[in-house]
Amino acid sequence: MPKKIGFLGLGNMGSVMAKHLVSTSYSVTGYDPDKKALAAAVRNGVRPAASEAEAVSRADVVCSSLPTTEAVRSAFLDGGGALDAMRRGTVCFEHSTIEVGIALEICAAGKKKGVPFLDAPIAGSVSSLERKDVATMVGGERQAFEAHRDVLEAYIGKITYMGKSGNGLYMKLVTNHIYFSQLAALAEGLAFGKKAGLDPQGMVEFLKGTFVTNQLSDKGDAMARRDYTPAAELRVITKDLLISSKEANRIGAAAPLGTAARQQFVAAEALGHFKNDTGSVYESYLQAMGEKPKRGKKPTR
Repeated sequence: MPKKIGFLGLGNMGSVMAKHLVSTSYSVTGYDPDKKALAAAVRNGVRPAASEAEAVSRADVVCSSLPTTEAVRSAFLDGGGALDAMRRGTVCFEHSTIEVGIALEICAAGKKKGVPFLDAPIAGSVSSLERKDVATMVGGERQAFEAHRDVLEAYIGKITYMGKSGNGLYMKLVTNHIYFSQLAALAEGLAFGKKAGLDPQGMVEFLKGTFVTNQLSDKGDAMARRDYTPAAELRVITKDLLISSKEANRIGAAAPLGTAARQQFVAAEALGHFKNDTGSVYESYLQAMGEKPKRGKKPTR
């Protein structure tokens, strides 16, 4: 018999996941308060339910993709909701990006009932999900994850187990933090260049062939190891960022990210990484959050 899947939330992302599950021959019962979304899912082979409780009451696995933290908390924890209706041994994969504390609260409530709740946020867009070209990072009970990994494989291309409950969400938040901070830095740089009279498209074409596109590959592994063998000395970057910040200010271009970044490089210099690799800026962040930093040798200027 195919596994029975209860699916909560059949919006832009959830509807695509449910469709993939149906096409992989799982039995899917779904619920969404939006009648149009539910009707569209039914046309894709999903059995409709009148409530969260009805959708999950006979499920082996529950998947949910909901728009807000409060929607997730309400769906699972409100009296008479999903968690109350689940059978012991049902496993939940929650795909929304929500507050970690709420996920841990639901996980604790599920544990009391014998229902493993795993945070498994999705990294990717609707169009990439259509191609199953998305990733998930899973936090929670490993045995439950491994037992139903096949369900995730029906619609996800890259699946990574991250450890204890909450770790999947933390990894998603880190991913978003890096990506969107880089996006803001790109926007800031292009605006700076445009103010200086450069053509935005010309700048983009130039940048495609430079180290800007390979930063994770170039610096990520060494930074994670805290290996700062010099490739590009940090003092050079501190000097360059001072020049770019001054020039941006001179021509009236807003460059707050560049200015803030330079402050972190200066802090790393103060830790003795003056002649170490630029990745040693990592130590300034570790120090700021209370972790003992790795120090370098302060050279004579």
